[in-house]
Amino acid sequence: MSGPNEDDNGKLVKFVSFWLCIKQLSSQLFGNLLNSIIADVASECHRIAKLGLDRNLEEEEEELKLSAEARASVADVAAETNGKYVMDIFGQTHPPVANDVFDCMNCGRSVAAGRFAPHLEKCMGKGRKARKATRNSTAN
Repeated sequence: MSGPNEDDNGKLVKFVSFWLCIKQLSSQLFGNLLNSIIADVASECHRIAKLGLDRNLEEEEEELKLSAEARASVADVAAETNGKYVMDIFGQTHPPVANDVFDCMNCGRSVAAGRFAPHLEKCMGKGRKARKATRNSTAN
């Protein structure tokens, strides 16, 4: 006579083998779909190239060349005007890091604007780095 444990074990074995079968079938289905998509794209690209249907290729290459030249000329102008300042897309120059100085409302220290947010994280004990520090200090 079989006990309740043997019935449960048999059900568990059937359940696990069922899910392994489902996993294997879904993996095969995904592989077949992926192969089909790749074959479709490759054959379409081959057909376009063989028949010469892609006439915009030269235009796209010309646009890419012109945009690269424009980016290079903007970079040259920015470097000539002032070496330390960065030019934005509107042609305005800005320093790479904000130079304004603010007083911290928690500790009263003077902090550069570019470092204000990281300072507040440490000073007020909030944020990513502060949480790491408190975890490390409580673990020791």
